[in-house]
Amino acid sequence: MSIVEEEIQKAQEESEEDRHKLCQLLEQLEAEKADETSKLQLAIAARDAALADGQRVRHEICELQQQLESTNAALQDQVPWYDIQLVLDQAHGDMVSTTTRFWNTIDALQNRQLASYLPGSGVIHADWAEQSGPATQDHNGVLTLSESNAPLPSQQELSATNQFGSLV
Repeated sequence: MSIVEEEIQKAQEESEEDRHKLCQLLEQLEAEKADETSKLQLAIAARDAALADGQRVRHEICELQQQLESTNAALQDQVPWYDIQLVLDQAHGDMVSTTTRFWNTIDALQNRQLASYLPGSGVIHADWAEQSGPATQDHNGVLTLSESNAPLPSQQELSATNQFGSLV
């Protein structure tokens, strides 16, 4: 073998060695490409999920804004509770005051009606002790009914003596 053949053989060996290194490098690059492709697919899937989630959130935000607008429109004519409470407290106080005055007036009218039957009221004649009717006054000033056959006053007579009206 000559020098030329040796150099050719040596060049072929170097060429094979380079080819072998290039094949290994190509395999390594293909493995990295597969890795990066799978990472890219995961990133694309995550992006799609995020976009879908974002779209769902935007849709919910729109619905909530519509609900807020309709609630604001519905509540626009309503009064807050603390304003109503003040008015209700005032109304309650007025009602209690009015009710108290009403019952005090009723009591006063009943007392006047009952007082009209007492001595000195001017409804029954002034001298109770001297009357000979069914009602007389004993020595202690207590009104008593006599056992005589004198008729008791009728309902019409009693109502005629009542100036303030009857609750019956």
